[in-house]
Amino acid sequence: MKPLKIAGFTIIETMLFLGISGLLVMVVLVGTGSAINTQRYRDSVTSLQSLLQQQYSEVANVINNTSVNTCGSENNIPRGQSQCVVLGRYITTKDDGSTLIVRDVIGQPIDINAEMKTDDVEVLKQYTLSVLPTADKNYTVEWGSLLKNTNGTTNSSLSMLILRSPSSGVIRTFINNTSVVADDKLTSDLLAAVPSALMVPAELCVQQSGLFTGSKMAVQINANSTNASGIETLGEQNQSGNSICH
Repeated sequence: MKPLKIAGFTIIETMLFLGISGLLVMVVLVGTGSAINTQRYRDSVTSLQSLLQQQYSEVANVINNTSVNTCGSENNIPRGQSQCVVLGRYITTKDDGSTLIVRDVIGQPIDINAEMKTDDVEVLKQYTLSVLPTADKNYTVEWGSLLKNTNGTTNSSLSMLILRSPSSGVIRTFINNTSVVADDKLTSDLLAAVPSALMVPAELCVQQSGLFTGSKMAVQINANSTNASGIETLGEQNQSGNSICH
């Protein structure tokens, strides 16, 4: 009587099956992880763009949430009785490369009897600017991303002043894309640095510290932006075909 043959897999066949299955699982996991990292990176860029765009909306539709005003020589003056006005927002980067500080800017007339200028920038120059410290708003770039200069090695250093003209309502953007201007130097180092401060754009290269390996993106602040459309996202190359972020 012949012995019965039992159908089954050999050890080699089993090992091949397990090896191929493990390889397929690894490919799926790596692909999924890469897609998640890519989406997180894009979300951090989009969120940064939205934050900057939002500032223009809030400058155009300013709301004074303080009950008293402290501006220049005026201290604790009830709201509505001060000569000071809310002019806009001051945005700066921190040394850590991941934080933006957003604060309200108020202005005190240098001479309340002076004739109002017709040019928007000249109108703003008739005010002494100061920053309202109680309105600090810290924004941390999402998913551990960092803001770098276009060289890709040093953290971004930005001063961005968004002001609304009290006479015409036109918004102007003054930029220093190489350093953070001290609060007490806004008038002398930013507002007075015209036309250069109105002609300089800024590019914030977003660098993720994780496993993201795709093309780096940047948020560009166009020179002399007057509304939210002046804040754009850029891909790996600019319109001239040159690399933006290294």
